[in-house]
Amino acid sequence: MIGYFRVPPVRGATFDGPLADKLTAAGCQALHHDACYALAVHKPGLEAAIASARPGDLLVVPSLHAFAAHIVDLLHVMGKLQAAGVYLMSLSEGIDTRMPGGFFPVCAQLLQFNDQTRMVRTAEEKIVRLGRPRPAPTEAEAEEPASETDAEPPPQA
Repeated sequence: MIGYFRVPPVRGATFDGPLADKLTAAGCQALHHDACYALAVHKPGLEAAIASARPGDLLVVPSLHAFAAHIVDLLHVMGKLQAAGVYLMSLSEGIDTRMPGGFFPVCAQLLQFNDQTRMVRTAEEKIVRLGRPRPAPTEAEAEEPASETDAEPPPQA
């Protein structure tokens, strides 16, 4: 069992405080941690925790909040854990991916949904910014003049 948690950068928050105690009491032999600065992407403690895990190992976190900054961050990390064959246990939420119930597949579907939502929003923003694209004229419309004023004048005799 490997423990991981994030500590907020506030006065009095330490790496050897109650979160570390919870993980040690749960049976974690190794603890990894990071200081969380807003939506930090670089998390050397989490990377070390995942790198030290072998397939079948269990990564234990005190809560999902102490594990990830936001839902997309959580889903990306869950994908990494699944790819590495590492299970996740969250003490506060009672999540244990070793149990049947499909937590990993649900996370994968949520991540796919997020990616699709981002693509749709980007396309919608483009339509709003540039206006709706006009449909290409059909062959019949391309061959017929649009109006009499647009038609070529008859040849001069």
